[in-house]
Amino acid sequence: MSRQISRRSALQNIGFGLASVAAPTLLSSNSVAQDAYPASRVVTLISPFGSSVDMFGRLVAEQLSKRLGATFVVEQKLGAGGTIATAYLNRQKPDGYTLGIGVPSTLSIAPHIYKNVGYRPQDLTYLAALMSAPSVLIVAPDRTKSLRDLVELSKRRSLNFGSPGVGSGMHLGVERFTTSAGIANAIHVPFKSTEALTMALVAGDIDYYMSVTSASAALIKSGRLAALAVTGDARSADLPGVPTFAEIGLTDMDLPNFYGLVGPPGLPKEITARLESTLQTIAEAPDFLAGVTRTGNVPISLIGNAFKEFAVSDLARQGALIKKLGIEPQ
Repeated sequence: MSRQISRRSALQNIGFGLASVAAPTLLSSNSVAQDAYPASRVVTLISPFGSSVDMFGRLVAEQLSKRLGATFVVEQKLGAGGTIATAYLNRQKPDGYTLGIGVPSTLSIAPHIYKNVGYRPQDLTYLAALMSAPSVLIVAPDRTKSLRDLVELSKRRSLNFGSPGVGSGMHLGVERFTTSAGIANAIHVPFKSTEALTMALVAGDIDYYMSVTSASAALIKSGRLAALAVTGDARSADLPGVPTFAEIGLTDMDLPNFYGLVGPPGLPKEITARLESTLQTIAEAPDFLAGVTRTGNVPISLIGNAFKEFAVSDLARQGALIKKLGIEPQ
């Protein structure tokens, strides 16, 4: 102790000496702060939508809270096709205490259908995609029995297909199907909700639409709706009797309905690395895998750069389809 006091007294007489002591002390403090992330502070996950997106956020928040010893909470910021939430995330300080849920609507589609979304998807920090939602082609059970029936019907009259809005993920998915199946005379009819779509299909106002399986499986199982095919490499656990598009010969129907975690631009490498490592562990955790499967979705594991490369590729793919359809940015 006496030697420390003596050294301090001596340094007070040398101006630059005090700075030489303060510098390493400050560096040490910063190192401790980074190592302690997320310490005891609350980390907010911004959700751009309700329903399955919000559910995914809560599954991940529960796992992160348990593994990092902090509180992770989900906060919804709805509207404008998910862009309000993602633009908000883009403006936040890159300290790891505000993260966001990234899905195709916000990362791959919105930048092509809105003139100014307030962010560039490429600039965000991509942490991990951990869940995918298979889509299903839906028809009325009393009018169409198979894909062949639907194609044959299109040769006799014009078909109507629905979606919850121009440029929505469901719209682009059904447009891709229509092209792949060789249905030339089909008219898109946008609706305000999936519920309205269902009512229109049952009433005969539209002939088909696409939805995520988790949202439609119960209606299909009850016999109110019928399913012709599902996306993905394997059949849906919720609808095991429904073939994949690949099984019936349509190979261009890979619709990546991914759910992932992203951060604002410039998230520090130390924080990014800790989150990526934890999310990799979560991707392999039996209780998380069971939670995803229970919701009718599929676990995936795209960590860090793998997630970014996948999302940026999907951004280009969706952009090409939107341009082909002649959808102008609003």
